[in-house]
Amino acid sequence: MFDFEKLNDVKIGIVGDFALDIYWHADMKKSELSRETPHFPLPVDRERIYPGAAGNVAACIAALKPAKLALCGVIGDDWRGMLIEREFEKISADTTGIIKEEGRFTNTYCKPMRRNGDVEYEDPRIDFAAQTPPSAETEAAVLAWIDKMERELDVICVCEQFACSIITDAIRERLCRCRTTVIADSRSNGHRYHNVILKPNEQECRGALIALGAEPTTDDAENGEMLSRLTGCRVMLTLGERGSLWVAGKLHHIAPFRYDGPVDFCGAGDAFLSAFASFTAAGVSPDKAGRYASAASSVTIRKLGVTGTASREEIREVMGQ
Repeated sequence: MFDFEKLNDVKIGIVGDFALDIYWHADMKKSELSRETPHFPLPVDRERIYPGAAGNVAACIAALKPAKLALCGVIGDDWRGMLIEREFEKISADTTGIIKEEGRFTNTYCKPMRRNGDVEYEDPRIDFAAQTPPSAETEAAVLAWIDKMERELDVICVCEQFACSIITDAIRERLCRCRTTVIADSRSNGHRYHNVILKPNEQECRGALIALGAEPTTDDAENGEMLSRLTGCRVMLTLGERGSLWVAGKLHHIAPFRYDGPVDFCGAGDAFLSAFASFTAAGVSPDKAGRYASAASSVTIRKLGVTGTASREEIREVMGQ
C-alpha cells in the first residue's frame, strides 16, 4: 500500500499551453429586447472561472499537495491574463516561468450558458487563442527555464494543445534531452517526441502513427506498441472508460474504476496526467502510477458541470485504501 505522505516531497513542473475556462450563466427570463438591435441579450447573473488546459493540470497537481509546483508558459497582457494569474496564486504555484507577451492572446474558452427555469444549454463557445508562435525571446526564456528546472524537478509535464503552442520545435527537442522524467501530452505532435513518456488517447495515438507514415490498426494495444517502437518512447495510452495501457517493452492493461452514476468527462485526461506524474515522481512504478491516475479520473468525472480535481482522500476512497 502506497504511503500518500510521500507526495509531500515531490517536485513537479508544467511547461505548455495554459488557458482559462469561463462560464457565463444567463437567466433568459430577465432578457429584454434590445432597443438598438433586433436581439434578446444574454443577462449574465453568474460567472465561473477555472484554469484550463495546462492550467487545469496544474490545479489537479496542486490538489495532491506536492512540495513544489513550477509553471512555464506564456500569457497575454490582457484581462484574461490577469484572471489566469489570479488562478495561479490560488494554487500557490511557482510562476517565475510564466512569461507575459505583449499583443498575444491569453488562451481562453468562454462558454455562454442560457437558462430558462430548469432548462439550460450551452451556446457556441467563444474562443481566444494565440494567433502567432511565441517570439524568439519567449522561446529563449522557456529554454532557460528547462535548463534550470531539469536539475530541480522530479517530473516535467508537457501540455501541448493549441495550434500556436508555446512548444516550438526547439523546445520540444530540448525536452526530449532532459535529465529528469518528461511526460508529454500532445494533441497533434506526439510523433515529434522521442525518449520521453507519451500520454496520448486513442485518437492522438492513431494521428501520431499516421504522421509517422505507419498504418494504425483497430487494436489499441498494437497501436500503442507501434508508437512506442517508432518513437523510442514509453507510452501511457488512455482509453476512456476502458482504462489505459502502459507500453514499455511489456504491455500492462490498467483497468478503470467503474461508476454507474451520471458522469462528466471534461478534464478527465488532465486529472489522469496530473496523478500519473505525481505518483511517478513519488517513486511509484509507471504501471501502478497509472492505477492511481485512473482513480483520480474516476473522481473527477463524478463532478458534474465543473472541471474538477481529485484530492488524496478522494483517490484513497475510490481505491478502497
